[in-house]
Amino acid sequence: MTSQTLHPSSEQESPEDLAEVMDYSRYDLPTTIHLIVSAGESRRIDVRKGSRQGSIYIKGGEIYCAETSEGLGDEGFFAILSWENAVHTDAPQTDVPEKNIRIPTEVLLEMLGVSK
Repeated sequence: MTSQTLHPSSEQESPEDLAEVMDYSRYDLPTTIHLIVSAGESRRIDVRKGSRQGSIYIKGGEIYCAETSEGLGDEGFFAILSWENAVHTDAPQTDVPEKNIRIPTEVLLEMLGVSK
């Protein structure tokens, strides 16, 4: 039997590494959005409900872009939020599409019933 000594890692995880492992999908969609915005992260949230699918992009803590077959921008954002019992996943996103959300993030968070 060999003896093995465990040494704590001298390297600390970078914020980018932590963002990679953070998973907000266990929360409901409004809470997921709120947590990502509050953390100032850049992430893509992919949402599915049956055959419908869409994405919400958050860039540096700002709700930046929404895309779905039901609409883009503000219209797409609200369409995605209307899908009851939808499932969502999220991942770090550095390459965000062009901004198409016109309503300020603070206002959207208030409409969701959460605040920054």
